Amino acid sequence: MKMTIFVKILLLIVALLIPVILLYGYSNQVSERVVNDTIKSENRNRLSFFVSQMDMMVDQLLRHSLNASRDYSIREYVDSSEVDPVVRLQRIGRIVDMLNMQTSTSAWNNQIIFYLQGSQEVISTDYSARYDEAALRARQTGVWEHREETSFGLKEKLFAYVQQSDMEDVMVEVRFSDDSLKNMLSRLKQNDDRESFLYRKGDEPIINYTANFDLIRRTAAQLDEMRLPGSGSVNMELDGKAYIVNYIRSVSLDWHLVDLVPLDSFFAPIHTSRNLFYSSIALLTAMGILAGLLLYRNVQRPLQLLQRGVQRIKEGQYATRLRMRPNNEFDYVFLRFNEMAGQIEELIDKVYKETLRSKEATLKQLQSQINPHFLYNCLFYIKNMAKLKEHEAVEAMALNLGEYYRYTTRLEHAATSLREEVKLVTNYLEIQSMRLQRFHYEIDIPEPMLELPIPKLLLQPLAENAVLHGVERSDAFGLIEIRGEQREGLCRIIVEDNGPGMTEEARAELLRRINEPLEEESGCGLWNIHQRLLHGYGGRSGLQFGVSPRGGMQVVMVWEMQEGREQG
Repeated sequence: MKMTIFVKILLLIVALLIPVILLYGYSNQVSERVVNDTIKSENRNRLSFFVSQMDMMVDQLLRHSLNASRDYSIREYVDSSEVDPVVRLQRIGRIVDMLNMQTSTSAWNNQIIFYLQGSQEVISTDYSARYDEAALRARQTGVWEHREETSFGLKEKLFAYVQQSDMEDVMVEVRFSDDSLKNMLSRLKQNDDRESFLYRKGDEPIINYTANFDLIRRTAAQLDEMRLPGSGSVNMELDGKAYIVNYIRSVSLDWHLVDLVPLDSFFAPIHTSRNLFYSSIALLTAMGILAGLLLYRNVQRPLQLLQRGVQRIKEGQYATRLRMRPNNEFDYVFLRFNEMAGQIEELIDKVYKETLRSKEATLKQLQSQINPHFLYNCLFYIKNMAKLKEHEAVEAMALNLGEYYRYTTRLEHAATSLREEVKLVTNYLEIQSMRLQRFHYEIDIPEPMLELPIPKLLLQPLAENAVLHGVERSDAFGLIEIRGEQREGLCRIIVEDNGPGMTEEARAELLRRINEPLEEESGCGLWNIHQRLLHGYGGRSGLQFGVSPRGGMQVVMVWEMQEGREQG
């Protein structure tokens, strides 16, 4: 009879393990396929973003060179019959200053060269440039060429684009060196295993400064045997290792950006997990057989007592104790159950207090985020105004910027008054108004509301969204209105603009996202504000979205008026 029970237990274990093993084997294959597809998808997105940035920089260089060729100073120089050397040098100086201003607006190190075919002169920011009629005729116009140039005895690889300007006898050329692309590739490289490089059949690959040249050379040799479309991915085996090679073509340069990713670094955890699973299955099978030999004895009564005790604990009867002495392993279980019952109330109290501390830490973390791009734009504005000798504009921008950051970096208090927040927003809008010079703002908040305490840095991100997603995305003159109101036990701050606004579906999606846990790709501005309002005030507090009567976006910040409660 005992052996019959043991056989039944053994058959039950086998019947449970077989489908688990089969299901895991299928799941493991699916995991490898999903990881492989995810790697390809993520890398394609990464490469697509990188190439779009690179093409944007290249197109910007072309626009700058074309704008430079249309400047009145070059037309004045070409059309003038002035023979006074001093006057001609002065005009050349003005042209060079204009070119320096054009080249300095790009993050890439670039040069603009004017070839005056009538006088066979060269005007450029590159003082090594010389007029060579034969070389100029040999160059293709309207395409980017990758070639080697000698400058003051030093050779360097660069990209050059030659085009005819609006004047018949003036050719304009824009250049940038490979170093700009190498720097971008260095930023693209995430770790030592993967390699990213620019490839075109027949040319030497462009690599970053820490790249594995031998590995890239062998990869390029295999790519030379293929006909690459605009984008895609292939699997390669190099030195006995499997790689995924993702590539995407740059429309501007007609080169492919290639990313070489080793698969071992991604599949190693899956293989380790698979081996560990099968080892665990074998161990569990052995332990199940042993457990079957030990558990076929009568254990029903101790289990029932334990079940009733757990049920009483669940119902809140924390004085429940098990007093039976089974003189076996259950003796230890009953003893620990009695200790557990005595500690549950204390543990509940500790968990509750820890939850409160966690919520406080979350609030402090949410308040610590500042966007550095705003500071970069302001510094570029100050730089440009200083070049134009607009001293009043520089002084005004510096004053508002100083007031703005003095407030945002003051960390001794988590809370402030609405008046101080409005002052911060005024500084911010003044800064953006000076920078953009195409919008007007109005702030109308009742005086009693200005003394209300609120957490710091709640209102400014809403004004920033109105500028970035409303005013800057509209061709019309912008208008931003901020007003406050109190009614029905709620405080409201309404921020409106006359920008393009959002569709109803987009607003619904935005509301869903700010109510869910933060994701890496989802941005955190509005989510931050909404979560701080929920944590700090609860109830009906949070952000609401609607359509402004002006046609743009309406964002309403709502919080409950709760007297006697510490704000922030």
